[in-house]
Amino acid sequence: MIKPVTFKNQGQQLIGILHVPDRLKHGEKAPGIVMFHGFTANKTHRLLVHVARNLCDSGYVVFRFDFRGSGESDGEFEDMTVLGEVSDAEKALTFLTKQRLVDKEKLGVIGHSLGGRVAAILASRDKRVKFVVLYSPGLGPLEKMFRSQIDKEAMEKMDSGEAVKISSVYLRKPFFNTLDDPVPLDVMSKIKAPILIIHGDKDEHLSTDGSRKGYEIVKNLNDKNEFYVVKGGNHSFSERVHALEVIKKTQEWLVSLGLDKD
Repeated sequence: MIKPVTFKNQGQQLIGILHVPDRLKHGEKAPGIVMFHGFTANKTHRLLVHVARNLCDSGYVVFRFDFRGSGESDGEFEDMTVLGEVSDAEKALTFLTKQRLVDKEKLGVIGHSLGGRVAAILASRDKRVKFVVLYSPGLGPLEKMFRSQIDKEAMEKMDSGEAVKISSVYLRKPFFNTLDDPVPLDVMSKIKAPILIIHGDKDEHLSTDGSRKGYEIVKNLNDKNEFYVVKGGNHSFSERVHALEVIKKTQEWLVSLGLDKD
C-alpha cells in the first residue's frame, strides 16, 4: 500500500509517499527506511521508487519525500542548501518514528547522490539511524566543483544576492558557502551504524574515489560495512540490469543485518 503524506519543517510543507507492506498484521511492527533523493530530485529513472517498492514487498515501511524546493514540496530550489536538506531529513525521520507500524529501534536511511551526502551527515549526528545505504554518494569536497561552473559576472551577481544559473537550475550564495560544511569524509568516523556504499564505475558525475575514501574511513568501525561496485553502472544506475543489481545487493545486505529478527 502506498499513502501520500505531508509533514512540515520551518513552516513549509513537504510532500512524501509512505510505502507500507500489505502483509503487516495488526499490532506488528516493521523496520523503517527514509529515502533521500539527489540534486534537483531527477525522477527520470525512478531508481528510488523501484527500490522503495521492492523493499516494501520485503517487509519494510519505506518513506520517500521531496526536499523543500524540489518536486511537490514547498519552497524554491534556488534557496536550497545541503544543511537545509539535512534538517528536512531529520524531520522526515521523526515523521517515520511516529508511524505506529514502524519499529523505532530499526530505522535506516538510503540516500542517492547529494541525498547520500545528506544521509551520511545525518547518520553522523543522529543515533536514531541504525543502518545506512549510500548510492553514488557525494562524500568529498564539492564547493570547488560547483563554483567552477560560475563565471566572474555570475559570481558578482551572486555576491549581490541574486540566484545564478548552473546547468538548468538556479542557486544562491548560501548553497555554495555551506556545501562543504561539513564534508562527509570529515565526519563519517562518527557513524557507528552499519553502512553499505554502492557506486557505479562508469559514474559520469561523481567518481568512485569519494566512496572508496569513505569506505576506508568506516570499514573497521562495523563488521557489516561494505563497499560494492556496480560494473558499468552510471550515476543513476539507469540501465535496468544495473538497477536490479543495486536492489538485489541492498536487499541481501539488509537481510545480513538481521532486521527481521526480534
